[in-house]
Amino acid sequence: MKKYVRLPNTNDHSLKAWSAVDEHIQKHLEAAEYNLTNLSIFHDRFGYLTCNLIAHKPITIAYLESQKQSILRNASTNWISLNDLNIISILEDIPSIGSVSIMKVPKSLDLFRLYLIKLIDILPLDGVVVAGFMTRHFTKAMLEIAAEYFDLVEQSMAWKKSRILTLSNPKKSNNSPSEILNSIDYNEYNYRQYLGVFSANHIDYATQFLLEHIDLRDSENSFLDIGCGNGIIGKLLIGQRKWNEAVMIDDSYLAIASTEMNLSESEGFKVIAQYNLDSFEEEQFDLVITNPPFHFEYEVDPSIAIQLMSDTHRILSNRGRLIIVANRHLNYKSQLSKYFIEVNIIKENNKFVILEAMK
Repeated sequence: MKKYVRLPNTNDHSLKAWSAVDEHIQKHLEAAEYNLTNLSIFHDRFGYLTCNLIAHKPITIAYLESQKQSILRNASTNWISLNDLNIISILEDIPSIGSVSIMKVPKSLDLFRLYLIKLIDILPLDGVVVAGFMTRHFTKAMLEIAAEYFDLVEQSMAWKKSRILTLSNPKKSNNSPSEILNSIDYNEYNYRQYLGVFSANHIDYATQFLLEHIDLRDSENSFLDIGCGNGIIGKLLIGQRKWNEAVMIDDSYLAIASTEMNLSESEGFKVIAQYNLDSFEEEQFDLVITNPPFHFEYEVDPSIAIQLMSDTHRILSNRGRLIIVANRHLNYKSQLSKYFIEVNIIKENNKFVILEAMK
């Protein structure tokens, strides 16, 4: 029996590395008897589809670094040669593909749109997209977006509480680069970001609360921004002073590219696609700052954020600070107290709290 792991690791043992959607897509492919030569796979979060369809030598399009690493790990665990994998970033030019593309419909409909925009120019005229989703996650907007790019949109009957959208007759068009970007105005600056990057229509309210109440210390000469998104926190910090080291990380390739766009006129920063802190040295940073995610698609999993917070203890300098903004109900203060000698509330309102933890 094949085994699959999730990256980042989770303490919630109820969360699996595959779902009924994955099984439904595979079942649908077998019944339809498609020609799966040059099959392309979108949004295969942990590699279940890639591994099970490896005989067809699929092209897997990844949007997260943890997704890529999950696929590599699960392929290796299941005795699949890494030479048989073909994983490319969503922002790379996708090579010529066959007549069938499969995907799990993401929670972010902006990301769904981005996938279809990327597909529409490379899918042959007789091409078909097989897109699976859990029935409870259906929205009318899925059909409306799909109909913008395909003449024929069909929905299957439910199976194990999942459904299949079959998209065919692609509408060929010349998409301008602006179609894959959103923009947000904040603090007299227009932030650009790719479709699918967190908080698409306005600055995230928790992040705004953080930016309005952060004060730097003279002793802080290096910082790490975890989950940088479009780079809005890093841009504010870099604008306030010259840093010996300014590093921003995010799991999302789309976020990393967005940060690079928005900080293109700044100097002395580094942006890395990374989902953990393993590559950083002990006591490397004076300040670590984050608005950590606790939603992953439709799942709520604060254990990943808690693990990141505990890992910051190793990379913070003596009396260095970890600053977090979070929803009040998550009660991160009690978790931080397990790892840090001092945990203070910098500011709070009826929804968010800004915490400061020191070694």
